Amino acid sequence: MNSDFFYRPIWQQYGVCILCCLAFFAIVYLFFIKDIQQQAMLKANLYQQKITETKLLQAKVNRYQASKNTLYSVISEKELAQVFEKNHLALRSFKHYQADNMINWNIELEGQFGDFINLISSLTNDFYFLDFQNLKISKQEQQLQIMFTLLFKKGIE
Repeated sequence: MNSDFFYRPIWQQYGVCILCCLAFFAIVYLFFIKDIQQQAMLKANLYQQKITETKLLQAKVNRYQASKNTLYSVISEKELAQVFEKNHLALRSFKHYQADNMINWNIELEGQFGDFINLISSLTNDFYFLDFQNLKISKQEQQLQIMFTLLFKKGIE
């Protein structure tokens, strides 16, 4: 260790020490700035999520207020298919026929019982009118086969 640092003039020794300390503080300061910047980005993302949740809740409130007069709204075929997909139920058959003043949808699904219960609760939470008829549930290998008829009055549509 042939270092001549301690043999240099004192002002050079202080200068090197001060520069090392400044470099150390600069590096630590940059790390803190990066951390603060990441936290700000996380807060901004969380804020955007809250805005989205607020908009969804507002849409739900608006839907509730709009359907308040008719108490329930009738679900469309497209909305029903989206709800099936969201609740992991496979649509096996769908038959649509009309009687005098009634419209019948014969539906056959495959899936888990919990998914079917989630389907019913999500539709109820969204204020959809569902008139189930002829509900049959049978076990197939690892899944359930769920068959039912939905009835709609023509005057409601």
